[in-house]
Amino acid sequence: MKLFNKRYHQPGTRPGMLAEPASDIFTLDLLEYDENSISVKRNLDVNVCRSFIGTEKVTWIHVQGDPPHDTLLSLAKTLDIHELYVEDIVNSGQRPKVELNEDQIFAILSFPVDNGSSVQLEQVSLCFSQNTVVSFCSGTVNPFSKIITRLNSGVGKLRRRKADYLFYSLIDTVIDFGFPLLESYSERIQTLEDLLCDSPDKAQLNQVHKLRRELLLVRRRLWPQREVINEILRDEDNSQISFETKLHFRDCHDHVISIMELLETYHEMTSGLMELYMTSVSLKLNDVMKVLTIIATIFIPPTFIVGVYGMNFDPNLSSLNMPEIQWEYGYIAVWGLIFSMTTGMLMFFRKHKWI
Repeated sequence: MKLFNKRYHQPGTRPGMLAEPASDIFTLDLLEYDENSISVKRNLDVNVCRSFIGTEKVTWIHVQGDPPHDTLLSLAKTLDIHELYVEDIVNSGQRPKVELNEDQIFAILSFPVDNGSSVQLEQVSLCFSQNTVVSFCSGTVNPFSKIITRLNSGVGKLRRRKADYLFYSLIDTVIDFGFPLLESYSERIQTLEDLLCDSPDKAQLNQVHKLRRELLLVRRRLWPQREVINEILRDEDNSQISFETKLHFRDCHDHVISIMELLETYHEMTSGLMELYMTSVSLKLNDVMKVLTIIATIFIPPTFIVGVYGMNFDPNLSSLNMPEIQWEYGYIAVWGLIFSMTTGMLMFFRKHKWI
């Protein structure tokens, strides 16, 4: 995951300036529905969408990928989306936020995509006005595939409610993408913890550092989403979101709090993994030093004895010059003494549970 992934203009450019899209690959789908029927249009031209806006049915337009500027500007003109909002849509990597106007609500969210080896954060932009909801999602992963399935099946409240409930459902879906990611993080943390306890090495230290850095960046991008939900709940003047839908937003707020708390906990746990690695390495080094110290200690008495009898004093010159050297059992006695001292030291170490 990149430390800086925000697209921006050169300083001094005019407001509303659009950056060049990363690619012109995109899809534009439209769903129009009410309680009794639903119509799904795939890969529509932006000009065709105009005829579906302003009807009594709920209209949902979803743009996936990086549309060219003319397509985006044409859609923005049709929906009366401000040029600064269009700039935020194009320049992905924006901080999550919500703009509450009298006739329109604009929100930006981030949702994580777990690629297995790494996590990528994509931007979702939502524009809600009357009976129309427009969603823009960067990347190739469509986070709303299950919402489409629910609409087609007609099960649940989605088809029976107005566009504000669809707006809530999209936000709730984006936020709930944090839970599978947290489950993946928990498994990675547990695996690293077991490996560090068994056999710590530098490769695991690199994984811990990468995980800790990733958690910090994800937390930084997802943390503002709590304020997005708070602002929607605190706004009492906007009549576009009904009281019943705000009750569901409270549940959404609980999900945000849970995700933030778990991210904070996992970040602290990765810091604990760093400490666990250092402790494991220190204990391993202590075990090595313990073994080497015991070996050196065992060999100190034999080294002393061999050193004493290695002195070159001629016993023929004096009766005090190592008379035992001329003893016929002297060599065997020295080996017996060395063996007895070594055995005694090993028994002493084992008694005190040093070995």
